[in-house]
Amino acid sequence: MIKKLSIALISLVLLAMVIVAPVAAAVATPVTVGATVVTVVPTIPADILATLANLTNNTTTVPTVVGNVTIPTVVGNVTIPTVVGNVTVVPAATGNIKVVPASGSVYIGEAGLNLNTLAGVQNGDTLGWYQSGSNIQTNSPDDTFVISDAMNVYIAPGTKTGVWYNLKTKTPAFTVKDPSLAMKIFDAKTGKDVTNKQAVAGSLLNFRIDSNLDAFTQRGVAGAPVTIKVKDPSGNIYIALYDDLKHSNGLVSIPVSSSSFFVKGTGASGAMWDTNYKDYKTGDYKVWVESNANGMKDNYKDPASGADNTGKTISAVYTLTIGQDTLAITSNADANAGVIRNNDFAVSISGRPNQAYNLWVSGTSSMKGINGDMPPAIKSGQNGVIVGAATAGSYVFNSARQTVVSDVAPGINPDTGVSPYYANVTTDDNGKRTIGFSTNSSTKDQTYTIKVQWTDSNGEFKTDSVKVKVSKGEVTITSSGNQSYFLGESITLSGKNTDSSNVYLFITGPNTPTNGAALTDIQPVVNGNAGSFTQETVNTDNTWSYKWETSNLNIDAGSYTIYAVGVPADKDNLKSAKYATASVIIKKPFVTANASSATVAKGDKLIITGIAEGKPSSVAYWIVGKNLFAYNTQTVNDDGTYSITIDRGTTQTLASGQYFAVIQHPMGNGVFDVAPFKNGSVTRVYDTSGNFFIADGPGRLQGSDAANALVNLLNGANIDDKYTKLSFVVDEPNININAIADKNVGDKFDISGTTNLAAGDTVLIDVLSSSFKPTDKTQAGDFSGVSGSATIVKGDNGNTWNFSVDASAFKADQYSVKVESIEASTSQTGTFNLLESGAVGNATAKPTSAVTTVKSNVTGVSTSAATSAATTKVNNTSSTAPTQSPGFGALVALIGLGAVAFLVARRN
Repeated sequence: MIKKLSIALISLVLLAMVIVAPVAAAVATPVTVGATVVTVVPTIPADILATLANLTNNTTTVPTVVGNVTIPTVVGNVTIPTVVGNVTVVPAATGNIKVVPASGSVYIGEAGLNLNTLAGVQNGDTLGWYQSGSNIQTNSPDDTFVISDAMNVYIAPGTKTGVWYNLKTKTPAFTVKDPSLAMKIFDAKTGKDVTNKQAVAGSLLNFRIDSNLDAFTQRGVAGAPVTIKVKDPSGNIYIALYDDLKHSNGLVSIPVSSSSFFVKGTGASGAMWDTNYKDYKTGDYKVWVESNANGMKDNYKDPASGADNTGKTISAVYTLTIGQDTLAITSNADANAGVIRNNDFAVSISGRPNQAYNLWVSGTSSMKGINGDMPPAIKSGQNGVIVGAATAGSYVFNSARQTVVSDVAPGINPDTGVSPYYANVTTDDNGKRTIGFSTNSSTKDQTYTIKVQWTDSNGEFKTDSVKVKVSKGEVTITSSGNQSYFLGESITLSGKNTDSSNVYLFITGPNTPTNGAALTDIQPVVNGNAGSFTQETVNTDNTWSYKWETSNLNIDAGSYTIYAVGVPADKDNLKSAKYATASVIIKKPFVTANASSATVAKGDKLIITGIAEGKPSSVAYWIVGKNLFAYNTQTVNDDGTYSITIDRGTTQTLASGQYFAVIQHPMGNGVFDVAPFKNGSVTRVYDTSGNFFIADGPGRLQGSDAANALVNLLNGANIDDKYTKLSFVVDEPNININAIADKNVGDKFDISGTTNLAAGDTVLIDVLSSSFKPTDKTQAGDFSGVSGSATIVKGDNGNTWNFSVDASAFKADQYSVKVESIEASTSQTGTFNLLESGAVGNATAKPTSAVTTVKSNVTGVSTSAATSAATTKVNNTSSTAPTQSPGFGALVALIGLGAVAFLVARRN
C-alpha cells in the first residue's frame, strides 16, 4: 500500500513539474494530449504538496476545492486531488464512486460497479424489471438479467430505466437512470444568462450545471465528476480559467452535488472567468460540459452515429462571443440622401450587454422646439428606451460640466410630458439596441448629430456619434378637368406629399383674404393654426386627394390659386415650407333656352332646349299665360343639355295668345330658391326670404303680370339662382295654299303653301278631279287625281310645305286640292284647272274620252275613268277672279273622293 501511494505521489509531482509553470510567470502553457491541445495553468503550492505527502492509505479521499466546490481526481484506488491555483484542501465524504448502495441509482453506460458490498447482490442472482402497475410478488418480470460478477457490473445501453428487483428477495436492487447533462453561462455580476450571446471583454462569468447525476452522492462521494471545457477561437482548450483576482479556477472533475448548481470561482460575485484577462482574445468561444464517470461517456454513444450522446454524457456545445469594450452607433438613414422629413429613421447602439447609455440629439439647444424648428424626436414606448429619463438629462458629458439637457432643444412631448430629445438606453444581452426616431413637417431640414455616451468605472468617457440628414419632402397638386369650372361643380384636387402626414389647402383670388382662405368657407387661414386650413390626410403611399364642393361658396367668378402646403403656413410664411399651387378659373353657371317656334299652333307641340352649365341635376321651368300657371323640373344631361317638350294635348287646350316661359338654374347650392307651394286651392310662389305672389287661386296674377312677379323674385339680392326667359304665341292652326295657275295635261308642277304648324309636322294632301261622282255597278269610274303628304319645313318668313304633282296621266278637268293636319284638326282647300296639252290660255278645252291612270306620289292610288270633256274655268282660292263652281254631281264626287283619300292617308 505504501509502495502504491509513493508511486502515485511521485507521478503527481512529475506531472506538476511538466505541466505547471512558475507562479511568477502566471501564463497558461499549451500541452498536447493525444490530438487535443490542452492549456494548463499555474502552480501547485508547497502546502498542497505537503498534504499529498501525508497520504497513508488507499481509502483516504483528498479533495480539491475550487471556490466552494470539491473536485476529486481518482488515481487507481486512491483519490488524489487536482490542485489548480490558490485553493484549499478539505476533507471529503468517505465512499467509493463504484460502490452502489442498496436500492441506489446507477446510470446507463457505467462499468465496474460493485453491487455486492452494499447492495447485497450475489454472483448468480437474477434481477427483474416490471412494467408499471405489476405485482412484484405474483407477476413474472418483463425483463431479466443474471449477475455473473457482482463486483464488476456494466449497465449496458438499452437497459430499461427504472427499478430492478432481486428476484430472490423480491426487493429493489437498484434504479437505472438515463444520464442527462446541460449547462449555461452567466454574468456573475448581473446574473444574466449569456449563453450563446455576447459578453464584452471585462465581463465576469461563471457556470451553471443542470444534471441528474447528483444521485452519485448516494455512494458517499461528493458527486459524479464532470469537466467543463472552454475552447478559444484558436482551438485551445482550457482546463482552468482566471478570475478578476488572478486566481486560477479549475474546470476538471467538478462533482455534481445537486440537480442544478452554480460552479463558482474565487472572483467577485463568485466569478470563475474574467474575460478581460490578457490571455482571452475577442472572438467566439465554444463551451460544453461532459462526464465520463465510470466510463459512461465512452460506453454510451449515440446508436445511429456512434458519436457522443449529446444531452446525456455530454452537453450541447454553446457559444460565447467576447467582444471589445467599445461603444458604437450607426444609422439606417442613407449617408448622402439622409431621410425625407415626415419619415422615421433609426440608430443602433453596440456596446456592453445590459449596459445603460445616454442618448441625445446633440447641439440643438439653439433651436426653438416649435413648428418648423424642431429636431427629430425619440419615439416613445420602445423596449429598453426611457425617453426623457432624468438620469440622461442630468448626465455630464464633457470636462466643461455640460449636461445633456443643456445641449438639446427645449420643449416636451405633450403626450408624455417629457423631452423627446434625450433618453436612457439599455442594451440587450448581446450589447445591442435599436432606437427609433420620428420626423414630421415641424422638423427642421438640416443635418443632426445623434450621440451616445457613458462614463466607465475609471471615470473615462466612452462615446460615439452619427450624423443624420433630414431633408424636406415634396408637395404636388393637380386639379381634375380643364382647370375651368362653374360654381357648384365638384373639383377633385390631388397630388403627393412626402413632407408631412397632412396636406394643408387654402385659396387666394378675387375678394378673398390676402394670405389665403379655407376652401370650405372662404374664411381667413391663420399661420400655424392647422384648424383654420382645409386639411386632407396623406395616404401611406404619399398620395392625397380632396373633393372640393364649390356649392354655396361666396366667391366671384375669376381666376384663383389653390395652395397645397406641407405645414399650416399661410401665403406670407411659405419660405421654409414645401408647397405647390394649382390655378383654376371659376365661372358663374348660366342657362340658355330656345323654343322650337315663336308661334305654336294649337294641337302642335313646343320644344324648349338649352344648356345649363355647372352640371346641375335639373332645371325648373315655368309656363305662364292667360288662365295658365304651370311648374315642373327637367333633368339635365351629363353634357349640360336639357330638353322640355310641351305636348300637343297641352297646346290644344291653350287659349290663343302670348305665353311666357322661364327656365330656372339652381346654381351653386343645388336648391331652387324660388319655388311654388300649394295650400288648398291657392298656389303661392315663394323665395327663401319669404316674399311671394299668388300664382293660382283667388287673387292670382296672370300672363305678363305673373311672369314679371316671378322674375322679380328671381332677381332678389339673396337669391343665387340664374334664369332665362322667352315668350311664344299660341294661335289657331292655319294652312294656306298658294295660288295654282292653269296647268296642261302632262305637266309636272308643285303645289305649296305656308302654315303656322311646327316644322317637322306632316300635312296630308289630296288632289282630285271634279268629275268624280258616284256611278252604278255597270259603269266605270270617271276621275283622276293623287294624294300624299308633305313635311313642314322652316322658312325665312314662316313655315312652308310643298307637294309635287305629275299630271301626265291626268284628264283635263277642274281639280280640287285639300291640305289637312290631322293632329291640329285643321285643313284648307283650293282648286285649279288642268287643260288639254297646249291649251293653256284658251277659254275652252276639247272634250276627250280616254282611260287615264293616275298615280299618287305617296299613296300610289290609281283609277280608270271614261271622261267627257267639259269647258272649265280656272278657279283658285287665292285668286280674286270670279270662279265657276262645279255642279252638284261634281261636289258629291269630291266629297266621296276626299273621304277615300283621307282613309288611305290614315292607313299609310
